[in-house]
Amino acid sequence: MYNIDDTIVAVSSGSTPAPKKIVRITGDKAFDCLESFAEEKLPRKRTVFPATLKITDDFFVRAVLYIFVCPNSYTGQNLVEIHIFACDDAVQSLLSEITSSGCRFAQSGEFTYRAYLNAKINLSQAEAVSQIISSSNEYQLAAAQKLLGGSLEQTITKIKNDILELLSLIEAGLDFGDEDIELISKKTALEKTKKIKTSLNKLIAGAITYEQIAAAPSVVIVGAPNAGKSSLLNALVGENRSIVSEQAGTTRDVLQHWLKLDNCDCVLFDTAGLVIEPADILERLANTAALNAIETSMLIIFCVDITKDDYSEDIKILNNTAWAKAHPTNKKPAIFTATKSDLLNDKQSAKKIEELKNIFNRDFLPVSIKTSTGLEVLKQTIRQTIITQTAFSSQAADKTTLTARHLQIANEAMKNIGDAQNELKNNNEEIAAVFLRNALACLAGFDAGHIDEAILDNIFSKFCIGK
Repeated sequence: MYNIDDTIVAVSSGSTPAPKKIVRITGDKAFDCLESFAEEKLPRKRTVFPATLKITDDFFVRAVLYIFVCPNSYTGQNLVEIHIFACDDAVQSLLSEITSSGCRFAQSGEFTYRAYLNAKINLSQAEAVSQIISSSNEYQLAAAQKLLGGSLEQTITKIKNDILELLSLIEAGLDFGDEDIELISKKTALEKTKKIKTSLNKLIAGAITYEQIAAAPSVVIVGAPNAGKSSLLNALVGENRSIVSEQAGTTRDVLQHWLKLDNCDCVLFDTAGLVIEPADILERLANTAALNAIETSMLIIFCVDITKDDYSEDIKILNNTAWAKAHPTNKKPAIFTATKSDLLNDKQSAKKIEELKNIFNRDFLPVSIKTSTGLEVLKQTIRQTIITQTAFSSQAADKTTLTARHLQIANEAMKNIGDAQNELKNNNEEIAAVFLRNALACLAGFDAGHIDEAILDNIFSKFCIGK
């Protein structure tokens, strides 16, 4: 692990080609290291300070220093951020001068590790910092920001206090066991364990994991054979990723593609045409694969050929048992598209759209691959639907964000509380106390104490250098 007594330095602005670079120094000797080659004496107070840094006898760098004095800094130590406009070679020369003055290069995550050790942030917030840095889309950023918010710490603290109160009463009762003093009755103790279990269960059941929010949403295109699904997918992704043919049933497997929508990326699935009565094993397998894709996707795009005269097949596909099971309309959103609209004139198209609305009891969006009609509207509809279903939705906002590690800890604590409850029912207060202590130790893993060093190594090793 890291030696926090060292003074460390790193470039914290990343490896981007931007002209402005930020070099960060923290530790007891941060000010002394800089003053060894700065033209000015650094003030020992929180301030922004212009300075001239002498790299060699004939090479000077003008910098703006952001000075933070212990303990009022990100790391809880003396900290200086050096902001300079310089090329990479000049930055490397500056780093060489700093390290020769008593600093060493920081390791991955070492700045945030010091913030954690100095109680500036808890472990969950440290994980959130890492996830904010590494986020590549809106969902990952929103998930990390929810985790950084700190509401989880308040919930866990309340549960730990309830366990500690119960444990104190049980252990005090054991100490006075020979004196016939009852500090807590069996009934009250069981009521308290039930309350703790309810709180933990509410946390687990009402949680949304960082991994769930951050995962790219999935959208599936479905419909009858030759409904224009593959052509629509190719138009959306901007290249020929799916085979297109006049012959129905060209697509057999579920094909997966990446769709970028204004910082709102998603995975797009193209499926085989759904049929009511598969004629052979290949059609049955294709049907099963398509229905599985429907079940696991966040959003469904249902395609109907606008030029058809008979929509009975499409109606059966929409209403058959397998579809109904995979697509509970009140839970999973769907966009209904009328494909091949370029084959009709505006008047015919409008009439058909109204007809489809009456038949399916759904609003339809007319789209054309040849003329690009409706494609931008469809993309914006996909984007807006995804946003309302993910981290930005009111439903997600009401949930506590947990990582997979958090859920494992909460489940372990729940098991120990359940074991304690069983022992209390059997009048084994001493064994119940052991399980309550185990539950406390589990919950300590959320943010402080009793953290295995290997876990800390794993968390902070994922950071960038300089963070």
